[in-house]
Amino acid sequence: MHSATHRADLPGPLRDYLDDLATIVTDALGRDLRGMWLIGSSAQGAYEHGISDVDVLVVSRSRWSRPDRERLAGRIVHPALVCPAVGLECVWYAEPDLAPLGSPIVFQANVNGGQSREPMIALEPDGEPQWWAPLDLAAARMVGLSRIGPPAADVIPEIPWPRLRQAIEQSQAFHDGPDSGSPNRVLNLARLIALVEDGRWLSKPAGAQWLSRAEPGFAPALDEALRARAEGRWLDPTLADGLSDRLAQGLGARGRGAQGLGAQGLG
Repeated sequence: MHSATHRADLPGPLRDYLDDLATIVTDALGRDLRGMWLIGSSAQGAYEHGISDVDVLVVSRSRWSRPDRERLAGRIVHPALVCPAVGLECVWYAEPDLAPLGSPIVFQANVNGGQSREPMIALEPDGEPQWWAPLDLAAARMVGLSRIGPPAADVIPEIPWPRLRQAIEQSQAFHDGPDSGSPNRVLNLARLIALVEDGRWLSKPAGAQWLSRAEPGFAPALDEALRARAEGRWLDPTLADGLSDRLAQGLGARGRGAQGLGAQGLG
């Protein structure tokens, strides 16, 4: 059954698209489908048409052959299935690859594409840092909105804190490097600070609001990043430097213990 939660927050074409995506995935995987969840802004009532991607996570009970994985990915990649959003980021995992988590984390397919994103299908990790995968899985446990199946935390295991910490550090290194002038650097750093210090996974706008309240001195940089994101322009990279320092301090304060990330927050 497809969930109706938050449907009113999404534009009609996107609601129809997600229904079509769920139907294709269900038809392809049948009884082997464990669940399908929205995990980004569309799961948190924060989707902004023309700005936000649609983030989807799929889990099957078993691993599938490469031809079967390629066939399903080919059916959902834009424009085979036209995505009305800026982009789709859909990752399909098999349960045996989630418990325990490998390194790298093996996926069945990683599909991108949309109105402003080039079509891409990957059927295995490409050797690049996979910092996005533990963060996506942790986000799914915390805020995942079920389209098919049970709550995500019933399927996705707890992410050990050392693994999550490594992903946060690698994400920070990416944003401080090749992404240094992007408004998403400022906004992603803000929500990573919220994750480390407050134990919550927030949307980009909500993360900016949280940090502006917690640290008013960051408000001008956060407001400028939100404007630049809406206008599709980059920023002076130095605007994010203070946030990067704050995240490093927060990670240092948490230490390197064995706490994990549960369904509701940091353990």
